[in-house]
Amino acid sequence: MKLFSWLFVACLIDPTARAQPTGYHVGAAIILPDSLVEILARGRFRASVLRVAANANDARLIVAAEQLYPAPEAIIAIATTDDERNRLSATAAGVPLDTLKVPQRAAGNPTDRWWLDAFDDTWIPFAVTAGAVDYYIGRLHDYAAGHSPFGFSATDGADRGSLSYTARIVRSSEPGIDRIVELQLQWNYWCGMLCAIEFIHTRRVHFDAAGRPVRVEGDGRPTVVVS
Repeated sequence: MKLFSWLFVACLIDPTARAQPTGYHVGAAIILPDSLVEILARGRFRASVLRVAANANDARLIVAAEQLYPAPEAIIAIATTDDERNRLSATAAGVPLDTLKVPQRAAGNPTDRWWLDAFDDTWIPFAVTAGAVDYYIGRLHDYAAGHSPFGFSATDGADRGSLSYTARIVRSSEPGIDRIVELQLQWNYWCGMLCAIEFIHTRRVHFDAAGRPVRVEGDGRPTVVVS
């Protein structure tokens, strides 16, 4: 079952006309629904997307916040050991490193890197972006269709998961900041006591009164619970 709407499509802008925060660039356009509810595989997998905008200007700010991507080398630079640095460099292409019987979904465009690393062949986010949301919607569909790296079929009912994504506008009282776009992504997947991953990752993009992105907060290493 799927319910969705695409009101944001008409609100796309040319974000290249805006100055970007240092270390960020505008990535390729990815159109997301402003609202989506999916119940898949007899309720074992659920997805929800809600992008709340009071007007067309708010919608443009949300799109602009979702299209900001950090420089790929800045993501690799957060590594704390040589081994981690080598692994983050090896995953720059966004292609799973494991050779699996069932190939797993690639992360996306390497130029617009939003991912940090992977766990059980699911990419872990460094930044909440349109590319990240698009990946996790697809990842949930893959699991629901039985394309699991663990060999679960679409009908055996041995695994379950959920995706929730919200985008909203927050008014700011900080001098020089007019609005803040808050993007929050939640992911949960369970296939046994020793087979689970969940996280909540939030990004906040600060815009001035002219609609220019001034600062990005929240990008970085998320807290991920695994078993």
